[in-house]
Amino acid sequence: MQKVRLEDMQGFARQVLERVDSAQGAAYVLALQGDLGAGKTTFTQALAKELGVEGAVQSPTYVLMKSYSIAFKEFTKLVHIDAYRLEKPEEFAALKPASFLQDQEALVVVEWPERVQGELPKPNLTIQFSANDPADVASAANEEERYIEIV
Repeated sequence: MQKVRLEDMQGFARQVLERVDSAQGAAYVLALQGDLGAGKTTFTQALAKELGVEGAVQSPTYVLMKSYSIAFKEFTKLVHIDAYRLEKPEEFAALKPASFLQDQEALVVVEWPERVQGELPKPNLTIQFSANDPADVASAANEEERYIEIV
């Protein structure tokens, strides 16, 4: 698990994008796990900026999903999902997930993937965010840092 300063989140997003490869007939899914305030949305904003998305990228907590046009490798669409407000995985169906999960040109970022467990395909990449170092409970990041691990 590495400590990343929030101001360096775009550099971390760049590192993640270097690991993204073609999605083999379906969307490429990035699962973002972590507590409230752990840095998932901040990472997604940095990722979107790195992908050339202009303007504000806000968490789709209330609308659940937002989509942005991108041009990255074979991907033409960034789909950002915040599943925090979903109480049951079945509620995910309201987003018509087949329309983007079967789109090999879609890069799908899901915050709170555990809320849609069983409805979401196995992620291509999972990233865990934390304000504390799980290996050292006494060690906490300051408000300008997060602990992040790609699993």
